[in-house]
Amino acid sequence: MQSSRTRRWTLAAASAASITVAAALLGGCSSAPADDTSGGGSDDGKFVIGFQQPLGGQAWREMGLASLQALAARDYADTVELKIVRTNDNDAAQQNSAIQNLIAEGVDAILFDPASATGADAAIAQAEAAGIPVIANGGPYDNPYVYIVSTDWGSAGTIGAEWLVNQLGDNKNVAVLEGLAGVPLNDISMPAVEEVLTANGATIVARGTNGWNEADAQKNMAQILQSNPDIGGVYSFLTGGQGIPAAFADAGIPFVPTVGGSGYNGEACALVEYGPDGYVGNMVFGQPAIYAKGLQQAVMLLQGENIDQEQYYPPLEITNDNAEDFCLPGQADNFQLGYDFPGLDLTVDEVLEYYQK
Repeated sequence: MQSSRTRRWTLAAASAASITVAAALLGGCSSAPADDTSGGGSDDGKFVIGFQQPLGGQAWREMGLASLQALAARDYADTVELKIVRTNDNDAAQQNSAIQNLIAEGVDAILFDPASATGADAAIAQAEAAGIPVIANGGPYDNPYVYIVSTDWGSAGTIGAEWLVNQLGDNKNVAVLEGLAGVPLNDISMPAVEEVLTANGATIVARGTNGWNEADAQKNMAQILQSNPDIGGVYSFLTGGQGIPAAFADAGIPFVPTVGGSGYNGEACALVEYGPDGYVGNMVFGQPAIYAKGLQQAVMLLQGENIDQEQYYPPLEITNDNAEDFCLPGQADNFQLGYDFPGLDLTVDEVLEYYQK
C-alpha cells in the first residue's frame, strides 16, 4: 500500500524554459490519524489539488471551474480530489491567505487564477518550502517558482486591435473600453492594444471601462455615444460584444466595427442577429477551459512528468464568419462559451453538471 501522505518531492534545477519536478512515491502505509494533514494528500491515496478562485460568481471563471470539475470527474475520478476555494473582489490579500490555508490542509498541488502579479508571494514561498508545485492558471504571475498555464492575453489584445484597424474606413476615430484596471491581464494588455491602434492611424477619442460585464459595457458605451456619436470603431477588452451593439441600436446610430470578447453566448448570437443590419465584430477571448488544461498539467507533474514552465495558448475568435457555429439559441445570453479546450474534448452536457450560472 502506498499512501499519498508519504509522497516526497524533488525539485530539479530550473532552466529558462522549464522546471522538472519529480514525485517519488515511497512505500509503506502512514500511521497518521485521518485528521492529520501535515503530510498532504487524501486518505484514499488520491492527489489533492487545490484551486483558488479570487472572483467567484463571474461567468468566465465559473465556466472555468465547471470545466475543471468536469475533466476531474471524467478522467481523474480515481486519482484526484479537488479543493476549490473562492474569495471575493479579486483581493490579492484574500487570495494569499486562502492559498496558505490550502498549504496548511496538506494539498499536493495548487492552481490559482492570479488576483495580482505578485500578491501571493508569501504563500508561494511557503509552498516552495513544502515542495508543493504551484500553477498560475488563467493569467501570468511574476515568480520563478510558479508554472504558468494561461491564455496569451497580450495576443488576445493585439489580435483584436489589428483586426479593428483593418476594418476602419475613412473615419479612424475609435473608442476604447478597458476591462478592470489593476488586474494583471488588463494592465499588461492595454498598452499594447493602444500602441497597435495609434501606430496604424487610429485616433482614440474616448476611453472608458466595461468592468468585464455586458451591462457596464452597454451603459458606458451609451455615455460615450452621447458626446461621440460619429466614432468609426470600438475596441472593448474581453467584454462588450453584446452590450456595445445594443447601445448603438438603442441610440439609433449605425453600427461600427467592434472588438469584444467575453465569450458569452450573447456575443455570438448578436453577430448572428445584427450581422444582416451591418454589424461587424470580432470577439476575441480565452477559453475558460484553460482551468481544465491547468488541472491536466498538475496531474502530469504529480505523476512525475515534465511540463513547460510557461505555457501560453492563443485565444479564440468569434466573427461573422463562424458566429452561427458558436451561438446556442437554447442557452441564455450570459452562458459562457469556451467550455472546451483543444485536446480535452469536453462537451456542453459534461460541464453543465457543474456550471453555476
